Amino acid sequence: MTTYKTGCGGTINISAKAVNHLLAHPEVFDRLESAIGKISLPPIPKKHEWEIDFGQIIGRAGVMNTSTLKLTDEALFAIREKRTMPSRVAPIGYVGEETQKMVVIARPSTMLKQYELVTSWIGTLSKKEPWDPSIRSADEFNDCLTYWRSTALIYDPNVMGLAFKSSWAEILQGNQYLQL
Repeated sequence: MTTYKTGCGGTINISAKAVNHLLAHPEVFDRLESAIGKISLPPIPKKHEWEIDFGQIIGRAGVMNTSTLKLTDEALFAIREKRTMPSRVAPIGYVGEETQKMVVIARPSTMLKQYELVTSWIGTLSKKEPWDPSIRSADEFNDCLTYWRSTALIYDPNVMGLAFKSSWAEILQGNQYLQL
């Protein structure tokens, strides 16, 4: 396990599981220690999302805004490395906008002033994908689905399988919160 110090003297641990998850975001590895060094942990331990501004361009965002899809509209999807469900992706060849921001998400550890990294990416905060099993209510599901109906990941063949056409209605078939 790798550990990095936060700006407030706390620690964020990077487990093998987190490293495995970050394989879908390999561009963060070079900046992760620096990003964590800018973080102040919240006074009450809870899962937290930080959007760190580096003050200079650090890469390209991994998402782009799109026109809003209807649930049955076809779009491109691909399965990212270490994921089981497909993500909506932009047409092949699109690139993300340059950004100076990076997101770090961590949850409290069982040890005082220590957190465990959940994920990180270059760009700004986004919503959970609508198939995420941690979604706990219809309102949260609808909020996430609304976001991803007008947002797409930038397709990267290095960390994604082949792109294919589908719709959110097909991808989410059987989801307890989906109402067509």
